[in-house]
Amino acid sequence: MDARKLLDRALTCAGVVLLVLLSSPPAGAAPPRTVVSFTVDDGTASQSAGARILSEHRMRGTFYVVSGSIGQPGYLGMDDLRRMAAAGHEIGGHTVNHPDIGTVGPDELRREICQDRANLTGWGFRVTSFAYPFGTADRSAQRAAQDCGYNSARITGSIRTARGCDTCPPAEVIPPPNPMAVRGTGMIDPSWTLDELKQLVRDAEADGGGWVPLVLHQTCDFCGSLSISPRVLDQFASWLATREANGTVVRTVDQVVRGESRPLVRPPAPEPRAGLVNPSLEEPGPRGWTTSSSGQGSPKWTLVPDARSGRWAQRLDLAGEVSGDAKLLQRMDMGEFAPLAHEDNTYTLSAWYRSTAPAQFAVYHRDRSGFWRYWTTSPFFAPADEWTAATWTTPAAPPGTTGLSFGLALSAPGSLTTDDYGLQEHPQVRHERLCERLPWTPLLRWLC
Repeated sequence: MDARKLLDRALTCAGVVLLVLLSSPPAGAAPPRTVVSFTVDDGTASQSAGARILSEHRMRGTFYVVSGSIGQPGYLGMDDLRRMAAAGHEIGGHTVNHPDIGTVGPDELRREICQDRANLTGWGFRVTSFAYPFGTADRSAQRAAQDCGYNSARITGSIRTARGCDTCPPAEVIPPPNPMAVRGTGMIDPSWTLDELKQLVRDAEADGGGWVPLVLHQTCDFCGSLSISPRVLDQFASWLATREANGTVVRTVDQVVRGESRPLVRPPAPEPRAGLVNPSLEEPGPRGWTTSSSGQGSPKWTLVPDARSGRWAQRLDLAGEVSGDAKLLQRMDMGEFAPLAHEDNTYTLSAWYRSTAPAQFAVYHRDRSGFWRYWTTSPFFAPADEWTAATWTTPAAPPGTTGLSFGLALSAPGSLTTDDYGLQEHPQVRHERLCERLPWTPLLRWLC
């Protein structure tokens, strides 16, 4: 094991030891009446600032991260996660790709939740707590979280606040009656005031105590619709530190729920299928597809009846200054809709289009951890007034490829209408395997 890996493991272990020490109350101390947890979703880069503020007040948070986003622009990197864990903060799961769990099937849901926990555990973290993307969970989602080995899973908008949920309790029960649906506050945004945050805690204290999981996202000044100002967070944490005399403490989710780290669970493999889902875009949604855009631009998507075949096609209008692109892609998931793909194989992509500006295929690939990454683009196809076929064969897929997503992209002002997508896989015989099957001779040994 190299020195870097030894250091990473030492930092992670140090964080676990620190977390245990922080969670152990002094001998003879009375149990807290009210517990506040800072639960922070998504793993965006600004959360490192939030973690530092909490550490300055000797407090620790639970950071639910989307493992497929770690290391991507705008998100925490691996070094950030390890520093946070070494400081005693808890790293929890939040799926691989942050899907709307109400729109995916039960097997896909387990792939997202189980693989996410496997990714985080493989990086050296003790992963026992989960938060549902977008904060809601039906019974199927709760079963999936439990089946994937989590001790708790948090929902949102189920504790009474000044912003709503008047019929909700002011705090969750300790221990929670349903650990797979731990009640949390609504999602805190820049309009929340320091007084409102304080009142959450006072209300719980006045009602006899309980657990108040606060639902945070970014820590920055108006950098997003779900952010909290570092100044407000610092003032609130400073005020919370004075509430210990009232029996109020700050704990991570794992410290509250308390349970053994359960074994990893292998997610179900995706079902092989021939071709694409809904290739002619006839099913509403269109089902199995997603719109995507990057950079500056104002994309507008419209389902239009002037289709090449069937009834519907998809039109993209891109106006204004454009610095990126926009496209319709197969949903980048864990296998429910995205077609399976294999390393070394090549793929012929096709689509019919009409366009007032050049278009090109944009292609993404999924790796064995479920992470989606940009792969490549095709040459440009010329504008066309009539329905025209765009066809292109990719280079060999990168090592570890398990899935593929592609679509015709527009990167200049204009309109693009697409229909009738197609995909053909070209399996390649690996050179090393061919050599293994041939009888050895001095010439073949030299060639191989």
